[in-house]
Amino acid sequence: MNKCKLSVLFLLLFTLFAGEAKANIVLKVIAVNPSKEQAQGVTVKTVLPKEVKPEDVVDKGDLEIVYDAQESCYVAYGRFKLNPEETLERGIEIRNIWIIPDSEIEDVKKDLAKLSDLLANTRFSDRLAFLKNSIESKLNQIIESQKDSPSNPEQLISSYRENLNTLESAKADLVLMRSFLTQLRVFPATTIWSIIIFIIIFLALLGTGFCLIWQKKIKNAEQRDTLSVFEKEGNFIVKPNSDSREEKEEKGKT
Repeated sequence: MNKCKLSVLFLLLFTLFAGEAKANIVLKVIAVNPSKEQAQGVTVKTVLPKEVKPEDVVDKGDLEIVYDAQESCYVAYGRFKLNPEETLERGIEIRNIWIIPDSEIEDVKKDLAKLSDLLANTRFSDRLAFLKNSIESKLNQIIESQKDSPSNPEQLISSYRENLNTLESAKADLVLMRSFLTQLRVFPATTIWSIIIFIIIFLALLGTGFCLIWQKKIKNAEQRDTLSVFEKEGNFIVKPNSDSREEKEEKGKT
């Protein structure tokens, strides 16, 4: 019975303290032994928010940060012995990770401006205006929400998760805008046929050029062969004439 009271008291006193929006936050854990006569052992085990990783814990005191497979997240764990009516208080200091960075919001704004310029004065102008207003509204909602960060842990984490869903929705709208850009890049049928005809004409001209060059080479080769034949025949005729002159000279000497 006493163990049950300890557990319930621990859950009810699970609190968080926060300062500035970007300051570290502290999870405060309190457990009490309600017995006036008996000392009791108490196991402190609190499930950390699913976004928390061991590297996000700045100070864990004498508690351990371990992964709980059943909870699918990290937990703060410790075993203590409490004297009668003793109160146990522990704090876990964590970096405030429940804030969407300004740089991530600025990246979405840059993508939005770029796509808006590319899609201006197209058939998607009306849908572009609607999506642009929707994205800008979502981003402004996130910025305003993070200006005054709630000090209550449940509200802080809940607000962050809502903002995260809102940011994902804005990014989904950007994806839709990119799909418009893809549709604009598809060539119309007339353009495709023009390209095909141009390629056919180019290949025809290229083939004709090769044929003319080849014919010229064949003609030059034939001319060289003809000249070669003439030279051979000429040598054949001249040689007998030269021999007859030599014979005449020999005869004259004799």
